[in-house]
Amino acid sequence: MSNPSNIIMNFPTVIQVSEIENAKALNEKICKGAYGLVKTQPNTKPGSWACNLYTTILSGQCLTDLEPFSVLKTVMEEGVGKFARELKYDVDHYPPQINECWLNVYGKGHSQDIHCHRNHVFSGIYYPKAPEGCGEVVFHSPLADQMLEPPVTEISPLNTSSFRIQPVPGRMLLFRSWLRHSVLPSDIDDDRISIAFNVVM
Repeated sequence: MSNPSNIIMNFPTVIQVSEIENAKALNEKICKGAYGLVKTQPNTKPGSWACNLYTTILSGQCLTDLEPFSVLKTVMEEGVGKFARELKYDVDHYPPQINECWLNVYGKGHSQDIHCHRNHVFSGIYYPKAPEGCGEVVFHSPLADQMLEPPVTEISPLNTSSFRIQPVPGRMLLFRSWLRHSVLPSDIDDDRISIAFNVVM
């Protein structure tokens, strides 16, 4: 007879997935504003990125300071506040603040390299447009490059080194900024639009 044992789960990798209610009208406004930026502002994709996409990440402008994107600020702040409280962070004395927000537009074949958002507490992604079949976001275990991976009989949350989430219009993802993530290429003839943001406390 084997001795009784317990699985103790510490240091979990936590991702908050929220579905924003009645997001259709909001998403239509955001997408209209996004395509307006694509036409008027140059692509500021860093030269070090090996992937292809349109982004405003280095434009020097926080997207939530612009119309019609400013309406997202309340949605983001409410989501971050809920997430931080779930993690028992001291939001009453150190309220979360969005200090970066930018637009990403992925076309056919576009993707994003594995990366994390250094020097921040939380990072988030909101999807105003995510057609069926567009590229998934992949979250990568922070230990994946540091340990040998043994053979498995089946993939489970306790042994996986990556985790995929399908973008859906009106969906917002929140996670700690150290969590590495990437975007898979899309094979569909339509755009995938995301609004990314970073938060400090």
